[in-house]
Amino acid sequence: MRSIVACVMIFCSVALLAQEQEPLKFSTDVNTVGTPTIVIVIDFSSAVRIDNAQFGTSLNFDIYSQKEKIFVSSYIVKSFIVNRTLQLTIQGATKAEIEKFVSLSGSAYLSIENGLNVPFTDGTSLSFSAADVERQSKGKIGLGTETRDMYFKAFGGEYAYANNSFGWGMTPKSESDIDKLELNAEFSFQQMYGFRKGKGGEQKPLVFYSKGRVSTNSKDSLNFLYIYPLNFDISGASEAQMMARLGVEGNQTFSSGRMAFNFSYEKLINNLVDFTYGNNRLRLKPVINLGGKIYKEFDNMRIGPDSENELSGQVYANLYYNIPVMNNYSIILESNAYYDFSEKINPDQKIRLNYSIALGIDLPKTPFKTLFKYKDGQVDVNNLADSNLTIGLLADLESLVGSSVNR
Repeated sequence: MRSIVACVMIFCSVALLAQEQEPLKFSTDVNTVGTPTIVIVIDFSSAVRIDNAQFGTSLNFDIYSQKEKIFVSSYIVKSFIVNRTLQLTIQGATKAEIEKFVSLSGSAYLSIENGLNVPFTDGTSLSFSAADVERQSKGKIGLGTETRDMYFKAFGGEYAYANNSFGWGMTPKSESDIDKLELNAEFSFQQMYGFRKGKGGEQKPLVFYSKGRVSTNSKDSLNFLYIYPLNFDISGASEAQMMARLGVEGNQTFSSGRMAFNFSYEKLINNLVDFTYGNNRLRLKPVINLGGKIYKEFDNMRIGPDSENELSGQVYANLYYNIPVMNNYSIILESNAYYDFSEKINPDQKIRLNYSIALGIDLPKTPFKTLFKYKDGQVDVNNLADSNLTIGLLADLESLVGSSVNR
């Protein structure tokens, strides 16, 4: 009798050991419903549902490569149960972190401090040590270039994702046009909200886009607002991104305002400089944006015979370049050159220019940079010249929103 009991115990132990060492299956995809997220699915090869009530609170996963954490904020990677799988969502990462994940996909792995215990609704469970999870996930949770492109496209494209940002600051009284301390905010936001069918039946994203600068000095000629509710990707098979946009543009009070149809060609170009001095910083490529617009004014600040609202057009060229410097600094360059065809708006028929140069200092373990920014030139919605010095904070918008939501 004792020998029978012993045999049964040995058999159960072997069965349990086999169950604990069942290999995990991993896949990575993009969810474009609502706010786009990168999803890592862990499949336990079980015919039984995971017991969500017994599973407990969200597990704290991190993603590493060669003992280096890929996503700095602990709030970026979150876990939840879907039927028989455990799914990890990645939301709120910077473009640099996404690119780093792609480049290190072959060696990326999941890390969970106390291992993983998965209870099922039939009373059984599977257990994996932290070392098991690391070993089984290594090289299997990576993000391919096609999946990355799909993720960026859901936000309106790679340029839009890199440029989604929110900054706020102050202009000292000594630099103010109104002899007062000014508070200001700058933002750029672009995100998909639906799909349309392309010529070949493929899904093309519909994107909302807005960009602007507002301040407590509402008459500051550097203030502007672009609001484009309709944005169409017309790139086709091109590697560059071509967009058509329909919306409104104006100064902060819309005392100068117009309806505009805008078309642009956006492309990454090779890096021009390297100021990392051997530090492990991802160097994002500069972006050029070439395009044109047709507009119809609905209000303007001109007086006299030139005060009639114009139907005209512009051509333009933009540059955006975020340059990492050493270990935790950045130089951010932005420029916009444009030519307006209207003789009333541009009587000298000259090319106009505005630019900004900013020095950013990364604040550890936050999505923020301390920013010192100088801006000069003319904004295309009013053609008035001005300059401005701002001291403040800048955050990648996706990181900022992701951190807030996940907390």
